[in-house]
Amino acid sequence: MTAFTADRKNTDLKHDPGAVGYSSNALELFMEHFQQRPERKLLDVGPVCQENIRFFASRVKKLYVCDMFIRLDRCIRKGSPVDQIWEKLDYPPQSFDGILLWELADRLDDADVKRLVTLCHSLLRPGGMVMAVVLGDQPGSSGANAFVVGQNFRVYLRPQPHLHLPLRSRQNRDVLSMMAPFIPAKSFICRPGFMEFLFRRE
Repeated sequence: MTAFTADRKNTDLKHDPGAVGYSSNALELFMEHFQQRPERKLLDVGPVCQENIRFFASRVKKLYVCDMFIRLDRCIRKGSPVDQIWEKLDYPPQSFDGILLWELADRLDDADVKRLVTLCHSLLRPGGMVMAVVLGDQPGSSGANAFVVGQNFRVYLRPQPHLHLPLRSRQNRDVLSMMAPFIPAKSFICRPGFMEFLFRRE
């Protein structure tokens, strides 16, 4: 398992009554599908938090964490080319049974989204699944969030004020187009205005 230092504030959601949350049907289906995979290797590209590490580590054989949000933020602050971040996803082809993309595509332009999708397709085993969250075309806030998984697949949004990332909202049809060559499996509109998608590699 890849070791990682989680976000700076390990806030206990039980003591944060103002946290915005929703029930994630996509995550529940994603994990049901994932449990049927013999290897059960999962890649989470962040933002990362201790709660998610505990949640997924107890349900998978191997959890790999690579926070692409903080790497993208550093790249932008330094004025470096964004494509430098992809070298961090240097895993062998077909390494994973599932990949979690927590609204990362909303922070990238079309060319970098294409690169991300190509990488994910290469890293995923046949029959594996990607879960992608996007903000939709009318987001309530442009700030980045950690999507913190609680009990019964309840997901809470934890603002990440240390991340200063651009926002590029996309409509449903844009998401389906950018995720080719994956096969769409399910999509859900969530109460805070997010859209969740499940894509499968055939």
